[in-house]
Amino acid sequence: MTATQVTTWYLDYQGPVPEAINWPDGIQLIEAEIACPELNQFLFRTVGGPWRWYSRLSWTYQDWLSYLQQQKVRTWLLWNKGTPAGYVELVKHQDGSVEIMFFGLLPQFVGQGLGKKLAQQAIYLATSWQATKIWLHTCSADHPAALPNYQKAGFVIVNSEQALEQLPSSHDKQLLTADFVYSALAYHNENAG
Repeated sequence: MTATQVTTWYLDYQGPVPEAINWPDGIQLIEAEIACPELNQFLFRTVGGPWRWYSRLSWTYQDWLSYLQQQKVRTWLLWNKGTPAGYVELVKHQDGSVEIMFFGLLPQFVGQGLGKKLAQQAIYLATSWQATKIWLHTCSADHPAALPNYQKAGFVIVNSEQALEQLPSSHDKQLLTADFVYSALAYHNENAG
C-alpha cells in the first residue's frame, strides 16, 4: 500500500432528465437481476483495478452476497458484442436519493465513446428509480476523464475533501482478492447439494 494524497469530489446531478440511450448495434445495457457476488466482484476489480479502487478488495463472498441482496442495490452490465464492457451500480438511500456508486468501463473499452453514453444512461436509470436526488463521488486517483465526464453530463461539485489514503500499488497482492476466492470456495462447498 502506498500513502497518497487524494481529493474526493461529491457531485449532484443538476441537468435535465435525459432520454434513454439508443445504443449502437452490438451494444446492450442489461440489469443483473440475480445477486451474483462473483460478477460484481469481477466488475469492481476489473474496472477499478487500473484506478486502485480498494474499498471492496477485502470483502468476502458473504459480504458481497449480503450487500447485493438488499433491495437498495441495482447493477447493470454494458455488453459489447457479448463481451462485458462496463457497468453501473446504483444504490438507493433512505432519503430517496440514488447514488451512482460505481461506474466504469473495462480497460479495453475506454476511449470508444461509451463512457459518456453510459453516464447518461445511469442518470436516466436513477431518474426512473424515482430518485429525489442523483449524486456520486469521484476522486483524483480515478481515471483523469472521470470528473470532466461527470461535469459534462450535468453533475456539479457540491463538496470536496482531501485525505491521505493507503492505495494499493499495481503489484499489491490484495488486488488478487484471495479472501474473496477462498470464501467463495468455502461458501459453495458448504452449500453444495
